[in-house]
Amino acid sequence: MLFGGKRRLTNLRSPHLIAIVRDVVEVLAILAAGVWAFYIFAYENRIKPSMANPDVDVTASIQRIGERNGLIAIGLHLRLQNIGTVKAHFLGLAVNVYGQRVVSSVSHVSPQRNPLKYVFAGFYRTGQPVPVYTYAYVTHLGDPLSQEETELGPGTAIDNYRTFYVPHNRFDLLTVGVDAPYTKFEDSPIPTHLVVMAHGDVRVATLISSRVELYNITPVTSLDVR
Repeated sequence: MLFGGKRRLTNLRSPHLIAIVRDVVEVLAILAAGVWAFYIFAYENRIKPSMANPDVDVTASIQRIGERNGLIAIGLHLRLQNIGTVKAHFLGLAVNVYGQRVVSSVSHVSPQRNPLKYVFAGFYRTGQPVPVYTYAYVTHLGDPLSQEETELGPGTAIDNYRTFYVPHNRFDLLTVGVDAPYTKFEDSPIPTHLVVMAHGDVRVATLISSRVELYNITPVTSLDVR
């Protein structure tokens, strides 16, 4: 009607409109699921781990395995294990074994105020460490002239076994130290070289930067050889 009548309003709940709303909701749900899947599988499992730094755990053990011609045979086992989420590329490796004497000594306690570190040995002291065995190398990533390659994928490990000898009754204690800088970058060499010290032990010297993780610890392990 043109006058005095009521207009008939379109039914907002018509089947066609309901179908459109349902389709829009389904599309939004699919998009949300896709975003969530990308976050979990792409970001959490791939992008985020690749942004982390490598994490290498170094363990060593030494044991007395025999005697020959007045020398004690020592077995050395070294393990490098990547406990991180990205590949670790080593620039070099140096393993140094030191011998020490343990002698009787009376220590005097010196009063200290608020020490950050404190060690007290009341009845003995150890002598100066003497290098007894060393092996070391620089990898191709540290120097392109080197043919050595050492790298660890996430969750993998490298085991190395060596045997060396020390004089009988010369040392009471053996300790092992490890120098092993590594990085996650492999796009270009990172200058690295070996520094041979005056007494025969070795250090791995490399460019100090945010691209390099420095691992240097002494001792990793020790052995009583008396």
